Amino acid sequence: MGWSALVRRLRDPLIDDFSADCQELVAADARLCGISARDFDIQLRLHAPLIFRAIPVQSGSSEALYEEMRPRLIARCSRLSSYIKDADLLANSSLLLGGGEARRDFTVRRSDGSSVGVKFDVVPPGHGHLYQAKLHYMLSARADTLIEVGCYLQGASHPVTYLAFSVCDRPGVVDALQRQGIPAERGNLLILTRALGLSGAVRNLMSFTVGQAVRSLRAMGCRFVVTAFNPLLGFTGSALHATNFVPFATAPVAYCYDQFGSYVTRRQSSSDKCTDRKVGNYRNLLVVLGTDSTARKETRTVKTLQHVAEPADDTSADEPVALDPDELRDFRERLEAVWSLSTAHPSYAREPLSSKGQCGVSSVWLACQLRMRQIEATYCYGRLSFDNPSIASVDHHCWIEIGRPADAGRQVIDLTCDQADGFGERVIYRRHGELARDGIHYEPVTRLAVDDLPDDRVWPRYKRLEESMRAKWGMRTLCDAV
Repeated sequence: MGWSALVRRLRDPLIDDFSADCQELVAADARLCGISARDFDIQLRLHAPLIFRAIPVQSGSSEALYEEMRPRLIARCSRLSSYIKDADLLANSSLLLGGGEARRDFTVRRSDGSSVGVKFDVVPPGHGHLYQAKLHYMLSARADTLIEVGCYLQGASHPVTYLAFSVCDRPGVVDALQRQGIPAERGNLLILTRALGLSGAVRNLMSFTVGQAVRSLRAMGCRFVVTAFNPLLGFTGSALHATNFVPFATAPVAYCYDQFGSYVTRRQSSSDKCTDRKVGNYRNLLVVLGTDSTARKETRTVKTLQHVAEPADDTSADEPVALDPDELRDFRERLEAVWSLSTAHPSYAREPLSSKGQCGVSSVWLACQLRMRQIEATYCYGRLSFDNPSIASVDHHCWIEIGRPADAGRQVIDLTCDQADGFGERVIYRRHGELARDGIHYEPVTRLAVDDLPDDRVWPRYKRLEESMRAKWGMRTLCDAV
């Protein structure tokens, strides 16, 4: 079956008809919000499954359904519009007004015959967070982002196209590839999780960006790139088709909404008890691209589609995890080399640079490292106290734990425990119950999963830390990550 036919098969005629019926309403509200009708329609389609679950769809009811959705659509699109306008200025998107074509010589040839220079480069973590959390239609940053790249127009501080990649965390994806005869594994596979082109991007600039990214990923040890796109939202995957991605599977989509009826991602919903989370019959199309000639030949052998199941709930919390204490101490040394006042908690901005105030960013960094290795850690904020009166308590402290909250055998990892004046250790890696018996008490007030961290106040400081880690120690390869 051809690409277009696969896309049509995964669309929902009910939502397509609803979108068509609301075309004039969407156009008017898009103008009101200062956003394109296409971007507004994506939000309409994104929220349609919730409305269709709650209200029976009847002939002629499209306008009433739209009015039910309208407040949250206006809120989300107004929010998107404000950030898109700022990003367009920072990315010099106006240079592409009137259209053009990206060329292999790293220029965009405009319709009037003039050219605009283009540079492909790594995107700083802080800028990447803006694109994921504020500009992408899902309004959600991925905590496990490993690689961020994009194309910059001449003189711009921000990219006009943006791509983010993560290590594969769904075994079903690897299994589906292997069933197709493709020798994929976590150590040679990356997932394209976010792709975004600003409003002025010319038609083929995203394909150009993907092509440049593939060359960079190949040098990092990646042989296969997988991504998913959602035909339900009106996406056709034309840029992916143009860069020779091959369909190999479908995967279910869980449409999740918070208590106010606004869309949240599956990852965001996993720890929110107020989320309305249901898996319908909607499915994404999964596509794969080989980064070298041999891998591309292997992907071209795909003739059928596998069907990936909904990810199972995590059951690894009760399994023992063995980390290398020497590696943890090495992590501490690497972190210590890049700590700065900009990564410290503001409470310590006037004190000499030390581990004090660095516990939050260091704990986030470690939790993200462990996620790459399929080890789920919990970020904890609370109090560290001691039975020994000669050691000062730390009333506001952060660390990570592995295991269930009520399990005395859960592991505590603290890379900055020397914040406690009088305590001689720099790194703790021990079981919670053992620490308590030795008079060392970790008492969490807040516990956050890794996927919750991009919404926490620590995240901007962590992004500054991550950028300093890259500058000091270089970009991690895929092998380093897994």
